[in-house]
Amino acid sequence: MELPDFDTLKHWALAEPERLDELLHQQIDALIEQVGPDRQRRLRGLQFRIDCQRRLAKNNLDSCIRIANMMHESFFTMRSQLNHLNDEPPFGGGNMLSGNNIVRLSEHRRDK
Repeated sequence: MELPDFDTLKHWALAEPERLDELLHQQIDALIEQVGPDRQRRLRGLQFRIDCQRRLAKNNLDSCIRIANMMHESFFTMRSQLNHLNDEPPFGGGNMLSGNNIVRLSEHRRDK
């Protein structure tokens, strides 16, 4: 689907916001349809959460802030999980050497 020109979109934003929202949802649905069925459910759930935040928002700026907060929370969760994975010893073994126990070969030769 080809998008209307900028002036038409601007007119819709000012005079017919429901028409602009309809175009937005058409574009989102078309994009979701392009991915495999296994990912479509996840994307539709995420879009549902975004739409809920937009409905709860008092204005467009509040909507942007709410969605940005969702992204920050998701990133923080992912970062925390990755950091937690880095803290765990490999293969669940506690007797493996950690990065702090590495002896560099150059230091080992100097000591002897």
